Amino acid sequence: MPATVGARNSLPDTIKRSAASVRYSFGRVWRTIVRALYPSPETAWLAEAQLRLHRNSSRASMLTMPVGGFLVSLAFRPWVSLEWRLGWWGALTLVCLGVHFTNRRLDRMTGRDAAAVGRKSRHATALSVAFLTVWCSMSVMLWSPEPMAQMLLVLILACSMAGTIALSAAHPPIAVAGLLIHAIFLIVPPAFGGTTLDVELSLLSVVFSVLLVGQLIVQTKGVNRLLTLEHERSGLVQSLRAAKRESDMDRGRATMAGQAKSRFLSHMNHELRTPMNAILGFSEIIQAKSFGSDVDKYAEYATIIHDSGEHLLSLIDGMLDLAKIDAGKLSLRETEVDVAMLVADAIQANAEIARQARISLTSDVTRRLPCVLADERGLRQIVVNLLSNAIKFTQPEGRVTVFARVEPDGRFAFGVDDTGLGIASEDKDHVFERFGRGRHDVTEQLKGVGLGLAVVKGFAEAHDGKVILESEIGNGTRVTVLLPKSRILMPQDQRRAG
Repeated sequence: MPATVGARNSLPDTIKRSAASVRYSFGRVWRTIVRALYPSPETAWLAEAQLRLHRNSSRASMLTMPVGGFLVSLAFRPWVSLEWRLGWWGALTLVCLGVHFTNRRLDRMTGRDAAAVGRKSRHATALSVAFLTVWCSMSVMLWSPEPMAQMLLVLILACSMAGTIALSAAHPPIAVAGLLIHAIFLIVPPAFGGTTLDVELSLLSVVFSVLLVGQLIVQTKGVNRLLTLEHERSGLVQSLRAAKRESDMDRGRATMAGQAKSRFLSHMNHELRTPMNAILGFSEIIQAKSFGSDVDKYAEYATIIHDSGEHLLSLIDGMLDLAKIDAGKLSLRETEVDVAMLVADAIQANAEIARQARISLTSDVTRRLPCVLADERGLRQIVVNLLSNAIKFTQPEGRVTVFARVEPDGRFAFGVDDTGLGIASEDKDHVFERFGRGRHDVTEQLKGVGLGLAVVKGFAEAHDGKVILESEIGNGTRVTVLLPKSRILMPQDQRRAG
């Protein structure tokens, strides 16, 4: 008795579980259909892949179906009149041609966003519905009370249903539409035939349609799984290619950085040793009193020691400034800076060097130039480095001009213009890099350690400014530093008047 009760209780549970499983399967199919017709940006790729796979498998079918329809109409020649057969075949041919040319227009649509893919998917589904409706209407247009004709119709439509599901499983909306349309034309006309054979054929069609529903669910899940795997594989391949390109670029940058550092160390060896040897050598001469009481000689050597020490200090300051800039620890001591005074000081300090090199050194500073809020040492370093580079790479009888002005857009501009060797276009992107240098055709004596322009760029960007380089080989170089207009201060006389 308890076993019987348990068996009775388990039966409703089994039915409930089966019903829940069916509801879940149909709900999943419905969600798949909605995603294919109205994809989101995240699922647009799947809808496009489904449509593309369906089109690849059925691209030529619209041109072959009129031939199949003609053969079907011939098969029903013993039972159906010529008018009905020609009418059905003519309608089928017209629809097939219309669907074919419309699908070709859809294939030329290039949009790949969610809205464009959804629009193409809905149009393709509507076209398939139109074709399947006309094709399956054979069960009405070619209907005959003859048992052989009825069985032939059911056989043709059953085979057509199975083939449609197999070809359209990649695109769930078209596959479901094909299943429903075939089922309607398979089940309904025989159900109203009035004979026992008609009813049996209708019932068999119901069973066959239910079996194909399960097949459709399985095939759709399998195709979607394959498309997802293909998408993930493509994404993985693209990621690997991007990672390889990035790795190659990093390796190239690392190689270039290593070469730049090697060149830097090579030149630093010379740049540091030269002033250090001068300091040590001349200080030893002074210490040993090699020239007795010749004070003028000792003063001359002391000047050389002092100049060598300043040169050594400028190299060390440049390296320290770059280290701070790279580490993001460059702190600015912002005060009111008179750029016109900085330019005058720089020209005065380099006047003798320019004279010895037979270079014309001039100033082009706007009258009553306003002061700026900036780090004085940083701006001075910019002017000194630009001026030093310009003199170094300008031939005798050349010209170097230091300029400063306020641009029409309100920004503060200053820099150096020379008539020197110029910089090749392929080197312009590298001259501002750490240890980077242009003008590779110059002699080793003219080549520096590659710190000057890097320091200029670092200090300019620290002041929210930027550096513009204009140069051509043989036509000189113009380097302009632009500071934002927010750093310009009102002239002193205007502030006193206010």
